[in-house]
Amino acid sequence: MAAFMHVGPRGLMSSSISSSRSASTAPLLAPKSFTTGKALAFRSTTSSTAAGAKQQQSRARCVTVAARYSKGGGSPDVQERVLAAVPYLLPLLDSFGYGRFLFYQYPIVRSFVSPLAPLLGVYSSVPFAPLLCFFAVYLGIVQNQQWSRFVRFNGMQAMLLDILLILPRLAEQVFSTPTGGWGLQAYITAQNTVWVFIAVCVVYGVISSLLGQAARIPLVADAAEQQVR
Repeated sequence: MAAFMHVGPRGLMSSSISSSRSASTAPLLAPKSFTTGKALAFRSTTSSTAAGAKQQQSRARCVTVAARYSKGGGSPDVQERVLAAVPYLLPLLDSFGYGRFLFYQYPIVRSFVSPLAPLLGVYSSVPFAPLLCFFAVYLGIVQNQQWSRFVRFNGMQAMLLDILLILPRLAEQVFSTPTGGWGLQAYITAQNTVWVFIAVCVVYGVISSLLGQAARIPLVADAAEQQVR
């Protein structure tokens, strides 16, 4: 208590000065992100720069892939793009049977695919047409070294998509078609799912081929990569 009472004006002044110094240096010692917005702004700028760099890298990767799959090392020409898109009609035509419930439930979907009705009629009426078209794509495109790897890769992907349709056909032969209840609902859902999956893959493959980009379709891209040398 005596020591506290002997503190004079100088002691009070020095304590006030030291407290003001500590208050002035506190923001310097604290993290910048909590005191000012400069660090946060720098981080956002850095993140936006990194995002832009990633977009440029993805675009450069797409260009590199397209150049790697083309015959002359450049972008595929119009003939190669159209020829790469044509084989995707094979799995689309073979999958129309799985979309019959979807076409009945949603007439707008049926209106979108109705332009393919004449081609589907010819494809279904000609004997052995699916088998002939399958070997035509395999021998005329996939195994034809005169075409670029871009064309042969897309042809192989279309063939593998068509081969995947064997699985639901085998399931239909093993299991009897349900006639009602939850079994019929599951059957209709499975049929619709098969057609939607094939249709989405075909649309993706056709658009990518027409744009000159190598489409990598799930479940078949790696296998097509190994088959096309």
